[in-house]
Amino acid sequence: MKNIAYSILILTIALANSCSSDNNINDTLNPGEIETNDNYFPSTPNDYWNYNVTNIDNTTNETIITQDSLYVVSNSQSTFMLDANNGIPANGPIIGLLSSGTLTNSNTTLVLDGALELPAEITDLIDFDIALNNFVLYNTEASINTVLASNTNTITQDFNGYPLTITYQLTSTALDFNENLSLNGVSYSDVVSSKLALNLSIATEINVFGFPIPLAILDPQDILVSTNYYAVGIGLVQANSNTSYQISPTAINTLAEAEITLPIPSSGSAIVNQEIADYYVEIILN
Repeated sequence: MKNIAYSILILTIALANSCSSDNNINDTLNPGEIETNDNYFPSTPNDYWNYNVTNIDNTTNETIITQDSLYVVSNSQSTFMLDANNGIPANGPIIGLLSSGTLTNSNTTLVLDGALELPAEITDLIDFDIALNNFVLYNTEASINTVLASNTNTITQDFNGYPLTITYQLTSTALDFNENLSLNGVSYSDVVSSKLALNLSIATEINVFGFPIPLAILDPQDILVSTNYYAVGIGLVQANSNTSYQISPTAINTLAEAEITLPIPSSGSAIVNQEIADYYVEIILN
């Protein structure tokens, strides 16, 4: 009877310890680590993300595969800064955007004070960065197709003595919420997506027989559209960016008659896929 009672006591203690372990997962984690929380972009000093970047030029059918490295360089409470490739320009436009300034995150939003570079395909004609202030990149609580942020401006630049008037609008729009997203056989849960779209137009004025004639070089069009995916507890896991432009046929003929040659082809199109390869995220115990 004593042996039976002792066995029952040991079994009871073992069951109690098993239940205690199940209810306190932190006991099984390394010091300084906890379960993934609701933060969609962790930002501790040791965090980094590596991305495979595939650039497909639809005009030349050329494909270039590179890699971007993104990492935290500073953080303070809810704000942080990222850098890419040890100061070398990022190959992916969204990687470049995230490393362009100061980010502020919460459990629901990511906000940027930074700048967006223009697609490389048109920078031989116009070249400037779009300054962004308090620009919302995602909001996990926003409904689909809600505009999260918008930046509109008109600037002028000179091209061989001709004034170019450039009007642009950059918008950020909430998209779907995915319970799971599979990339290269890896499944990411609780993924929020958003769209970044840059609409741009270019106009100038040329003299024909002494009369100034307005000329639309680039009619209003989306020259960059990027769908970006952020996974809870990880950050950006994928960004699919499409760049394209089409010079107005009227502009091409008019400029040719005026013996003006543009430094870019009459059209261009490219796809840039930025997909996470590996990462390290350290979550500090509160």
